[in-house]
Amino acid sequence: MKISSREIGLAWFTAIVLVLAGTYFFVQPRVDAWKEAVKADDNLQRQRRDLERTAERRPEVDRKLADLRKQLPQHPAGKDVTAELLKTLERTAQASNLVLLRREPEKEKNVEDLYEVAINCQWEGDLEAVVRFLYALQVQGAILDVSQLTMSPASGGPGRLKGNFSVDCAYSRTSAGLDAVETTPVPPK
Repeated sequence: MKISSREIGLAWFTAIVLVLAGTYFFVQPRVDAWKEAVKADDNLQRQRRDLERTAERRPEVDRKLADLRKQLPQHPAGKDVTAELLKTLERTAQASNLVLLRREPEKEKNVEDLYEVAINCQWEGDLEAVVRFLYALQVQGAILDVSQLTMSPASGGPGRLKGNFSVDCAYSRTSAGLDAVETTPVPPK
């Protein structure tokens, strides 16, 4: 059996196509993995730059946090401040002509040295009273913060509204005995 030059050419062509196809199927997954690795490296580099920028801003953030902590009222350890917070909320509502129908404080929560009490209120008034009340809470700084507010029309005339809101009251506690004790240096013997 004699093989013609045409058949030899076709055999070489088929071998080259098979080698190229095999190479493609062998190399393609590795190329995709390499592209994913490059993309992951880019994401890590971006995250690293963001974290470095955040770390550079730490002194500024610490200073702002210290300023905010100074604004918080301090209460003695163990003292129940719920009644005082309810009175503050009621005074603010009365000054704004907002009627608080119901006030329900939740349990005190603490994170490290910061404390918070949420007070759920049912209210009634007009839009101007609600706006004045929210503004009065806002100007008190970091002490009181409305986290939820619902509003719907109320019976009793046009412009009357009713709804609910939740106020988060933040404060700190002075440690019992440590802040009140004055230390005097002991003279050396």
